[in-house]
Amino acid sequence: MDMLDWWLWLRKGHNKQRQRGIDSAFMMTVWCLWKERNGRTFGARPANSINQMIDIITSEGQLWVQAGAKWMAAAGWPDSSLSSLRLA
Repeated sequence: MDMLDWWLWLRKGHNKQRQRGIDSAFMMTVWCLWKERNGRTFGARPANSINQMIDIITSEGQLWVQAGAKWMAAAGWPDSSLSSLRLA
């Protein structure tokens, strides 16, 4: 399954408002991963760990909601299940 198929699968069965929230969260997550990739490739800074990336993505999502990303809030961002992704 490629990224497009996965994204469309995530949206399936949700109402339009929740789909918009999923779209926003998906774009924001991919953007954070892209910035990390660029930092590793072109920057002189060390790579973030998976746990650090989860924290970065969660914090960025909270900022988006505070800035008015109402669809992300409608989709339940930030979801408490994100903390379960952290590695021990």
